[in-house]
Amino acid sequence: MKKDCVYTDGSYRFDFSTLLELLVKRGRSKRVELYIEAPQGFVRLLRHISDFLSECLASKGYEATVHIKLEPVFGACALSIDELKYIGKNVFLIHLGHDPYIYPICTGGTCYHSSLPNVVFVPGEYVGGSVEEIVENLRELLGASKRLAIGYSVQHRMLSHSVAEALSRNGYDIRLVAPVLGCYYYNLVKYRDVVDAFIVIAGGYFHSLGLGLALGGEKTVLRADPYSNKVENIGDKVLHVLSKRYWALSLLSSAKSLGIIIGLLPGQYRPWIASFIEALARRRGIKTYKLYARYLSREVLDNLSPSDYDAFVVTSCPRLAIDDLGDYWKPVLTPAEARLWLTDALGKYGYTFPW
Repeated sequence: MKKDCVYTDGSYRFDFSTLLELLVKRGRSKRVELYIEAPQGFVRLLRHISDFLSECLASKGYEATVHIKLEPVFGACALSIDELKYIGKNVFLIHLGHDPYIYPICTGGTCYHSSLPNVVFVPGEYVGGSVEEIVENLRELLGASKRLAIGYSVQHRMLSHSVAEALSRNGYDIRLVAPVLGCYYYNLVKYRDVVDAFIVIAGGYFHSLGLGLALGGEKTVLRADPYSNKVENIGDKVLHVLSKRYWALSLLSSAKSLGIIIGLLPGQYRPWIASFIEALARRRGIKTYKLYARYLSREVLDNLSPSDYDAFVVTSCPRLAIDDLGDYWKPVLTPAEARLWLTDALGKYGYTFPW
């Protein structure tokens, strides 16, 4: 295991070979500083991974100091690159649980559209899940649907491709197998006219619900849980959330002031979207205010005077408006919802998510 620098806890497999490749290319000091971070479910593993990395790198001739971030990091949009300066110079950030971010990462006044040279992404591959059970349960719900697209959260890449191969052997036409993010579904949505149903292989409802919203509730979305091997049609859950979103939009007819929230995390800083929404609002005579926040919650919004803002639009993470603030007492919109409202386009184009 140390030969390849691959760590497993029995459920997940973490391959650190990319880190080794970067160290070889760097070709400088054998002293290495690492800052390691992870999402909620993987934080419990960090002490063990820290020990493993120290031993693995020592076997390669490196002397590693591993620093552990205690707070969970919820996505590649929240990379702790601004914190590296507190650790030292030439520090590598090891980010567990996600692939490189598809949108720009901004730090120090510069936005990067490709991976930063000192950041290593180690998704962690789930080694469980029963292909046979998942496929059997899928076939029970697919009915006459034969043309399929499969999305997955990054920990389930290998399982998803195995499920796709098994479905193909059973006569299904698999048009696409691709990763999804909570804020990015276009790679799947663009197949909406050539597939009968979508499958999302991921724990929980976060990714499957997002795809259902991106499809406007107009296509079958099946959620396959890799931990229980159960499959369900989430259509009712998608329609329930859509009804709440339409309700929020219905409250905006008399809105005169809009708080546009700009995120300060490296992958959530989108001033160009804020400026676009601001321009649309001003055309309608709506007063706008740009509000900045690193982390957003209902407690943060509750600090504001109740009469100061009629509505908010969140440009940082569209899932905050859906999952965290969907039942807030004032409308909290995604950028796409704000655009539909401010251009009177909802009746013409239908619901759009996320941007």
